[in-house]
Amino acid sequence: MPKKYQSPTSINTYLRCPRKYYLRYIKRLKSGPSIHLIRGKAVHETIAQFSQMKFDRSADSETTNNTLLDLFGKNWRRQNSEIQRLILDAKTIDEFYSESQEMLLGWLKRYSQKGYGRPKTGIKLFSKTHGVMGIVDAVFTDNGRIILLDYKTGKKNEITEDIKVQLAIYTLLYREKFGRMPDIVAIDFLKHQEERRFRASEKLIQYAAQLCTDTHKKTISNNEKDYPCQCGGWCDKEFIMDNGGS
Repeated sequence: MPKKYQSPTSINTYLRCPRKYYLRYIKRLKSGPSIHLIRGKAVHETIAQFSQMKFDRSADSETTNNTLLDLFGKNWRRQNSEIQRLILDAKTIDEFYSESQEMLLGWLKRYSQKGYGRPKTGIKLFSKTHGVMGIVDAVFTDNGRIILLDYKTGKKNEITEDIKVQLAIYTLLYREKFGRMPDIVAIDFLKHQEERRFRASEKLIQYAAQLCTDTHKKTISNNEKDYPCQCGGWCDKEFIMDNGGS
């Protein structure tokens, strides 16, 4: 069993830039505040909380919309200290807030139309065999089918290599935990109101297992020289360097 756990995020970080991996996961530097991270956290928490509420599908839309937006407002305000650290004007912050509300209302409309039961949310899965963990945003059961769903709040709606890695690892983790493969792994691009689905497969699991093995082998060292920069120096700008940082 590997000595430490990787995650979809840590593996993708290493694949993009080994030095960024070193700074974040070995040197453990903190990254600066980001409006994108703040928005993502608030939206994800809001969807998870609302999904666990007793949702009356016959209630008028204004009531359910207001309930959802009230939850979002509370989750956004919890991050006020981080928001105040941003080097952004009030107008830009307000635009992100309004856009996030639109994402959530669009999600609610689509969620209401699907007729699914309440999903399990924020499911933490671990694999001791592969030394990897992940948190699945939502797990739905639809007529016996298992659907793993991840929400994205970014402006793009492309299935990137990062997303492929994430879905593969979720598939591996789910089967190891529950002894069966999920039927569908999906991404919901909230800004675009678009859900992209993929059939889970043995090929995905093999891909994830190999990624875990390779990343563990390449991140055994604590020597900074073993983690060359591949991003043109952007990684150094992302973190808050301590007094000994370069």
